[in-house]
Amino acid sequence: MRKEEDTPVEERFLLVECHADETARTAFGRVLPQPAANEAVVFLGYNYADVPVGRQYACCFRRADAEVAEQVTTTVVAVTQQYGHLWDHIPHGWKTLALLRFEPSIPPMVRELPPGGLWYEHRGSVCVSDADTWGAYVAAGRAR
Repeated sequence: MRKEEDTPVEERFLLVECHADETARTAFGRVLPQPAANEAVVFLGYNYADVPVGRQYACCFRRADAEVAEQVTTTVVAVTQQYGHLWDHIPHGWKTLALLRFEPSIPPMVRELPPGGLWYEHRGSVCVSDADTWGAYVAAGRAR
């Protein structure tokens, strides 16, 4: 168990690998609610801390081009893994399948991610974070 406040600020982001395709949703995500127009079921990379369902973030940025962030409220709506159970949080160090809500709408950098059927199928390329994490990430020269 790792608390968010125990994580360096520049590491406090969700790493979105890709959208979950129908195969993945059937195999791993059947317990997730059906996404609304402003929601997406995505594969998340290893998580930085225990993050509760309901946690909201303020922006998204491309991992390869972190100099530009899009301001969008992103909420963790639901989380599961290969066991077919809904979880009340994203566990530290786990790769998960999550339903994220974007308000007012899904930003292009997320919408354009490819679909995939498994973790590791696509390299994580979009980070979801708060503005202070984005700023610390850029300041630390982590954009790659």
